Amino acid sequence: MSKMDSWLKKGIQFNVKDEYYTPRILVEPILKYIKKDSIIWCPFDTEESEFVKCFKENGFKVIHSHIWNGKDFFEYEPEQYDVIISNPPFSLKLKVLDRLYKFNKPFAVILGLPILNYQEVGNFFLDKELQLLIVDKKISFDGNTASFNNSYFCYKMLPKDIVFTHLTHNNSNKNFIASDMYKNQMKNK
Repeated sequence: MSKMDSWLKKGIQFNVKDEYYTPRILVEPILKYIKKDSIIWCPFDTEESEFVKCFKENGFKVIHSHIWNGKDFFEYEPEQYDVIISNPPFSLKLKVLDRLYKFNKPFAVILGLPILNYQEVGNFFLDKELQLLIVDKKISFDGNTASFNNSYFCYKMLPKDIVFTHLTHNNSNKNFIASDMYKNQMKNK
């Protein structure tokens, strides 16, 4: 049985629009909030991920896993890690967040800020500690102007509950720098 079939059997729908590859400009803001000597688990990433590459370049030990490599986030957990950082599938946001909180480890995941308008999301966070690292631009994942802000939803990561950070550009049009995962997906189409 494939992992996609396994997800379907559990009532988890895979959405092809869930594969958005995080550009480096959106990875860099979280760096200063990661404790030195941390082992970072990137559960929705391959070794081509900008998260994995950027964290390694900055001296962190990184464990990456992805359903493409047979490591389903809903079934797999590394033996040892200190913090979880990634960009999870949007359509599975509440299932992902639920599992993240059950680990009781610091985490930072990229989600669209408009989800805070969803009643089910508000209900989910009623009894949970939440921190936000909000970037000041709507960052593009594919070179086109983004329609909403994607920022970090965190747990036990930031010095205060809401932190704003400045980015030099929005990664669109002439400033677009594609992630390696995005480039490889475009080659394979």
